Amino acid sequence: MALQRRQLLKRNYFFASLILITGVGGLLGYDLYFKPYVLSRTVVKIKVEGGELLPKNYELKASDLYLDSVQTKDIPSGVITEIAQVEHKITNVNLTNGSILTASLVDVSDLEPLKDEGIFPIPKEAIYAINGSLRSRDKVDIYLVDGDRERQSESLSPSKKEEEELIVQSSISEPAKEVFISGVTVNYVRTEDNNDVLDSEKGNNNNRFTSTGKVATPELKLKKSDGERLGQFLEQGKKLWIVRVE
Repeated sequence: MALQRRQLLKRNYFFASLILITGVGGLLGYDLYFKPYVLSRTVVKIKVEGGELLPKNYELKASDLYLDSVQTKDIPSGVITEIAQVEHKITNVNLTNGSILTASLVDVSDLEPLKDEGIFPIPKEAIYAINGSLRSRDKVDIYLVDGDRERQSESLSPSKKEEEELIVQSSISEPAKEVFISGVTVNYVRTEDNNDVLDSEKGNNNNRFTSTGKVATPELKLKKSDGERLGQFLEQGKKLWIVRVE
């Protein structure tokens, strides 16, 4: 009887030890592998010494950034995962130490104008042609078109108009060989009632198959010197052919 009791106790001790080892091993596996590698993701964070702030419109340097592992449940949408994505980019807001960077906190699309740049609205009357599929963050090339000659051709008689059209086409084709400004960033695309043009009410999510409104006036990020030159051409009656290239 005593022998059976000792054997039963040994078996209970064995199973208890096995359960303990399995539990400890499971906890270690969860903390050391599953949690940091399966339930986490590497993100870019802000590093600021002494509890100070990185101000808005600050150009981020590599020394301001570091990588850290964060649980997926704590990661916001649009998170930045590589330092190269935001190095030399401009901050949109003030940032504190340990902030997780997202596309809304940093100007990853280079929309924020620098000191020598400005956001120039293009009036509807100055546009010769523009893509209906244009959206914010696109890149465009700008061509100059002789608006005065276009108006003159409309008042000509049919025979003279045909002859003049050839001249107009020739005059337009010349500047089209070399754009006036190329690779211009589109900051905003507005409708006539000043609303943003998007693919749908949920955002730009269907590759431009639909839109929330008709493109009327784009706002372009230009160097101030280019904006001044463009204004001079508009005063001379030129019109702008705005062509989406990216």
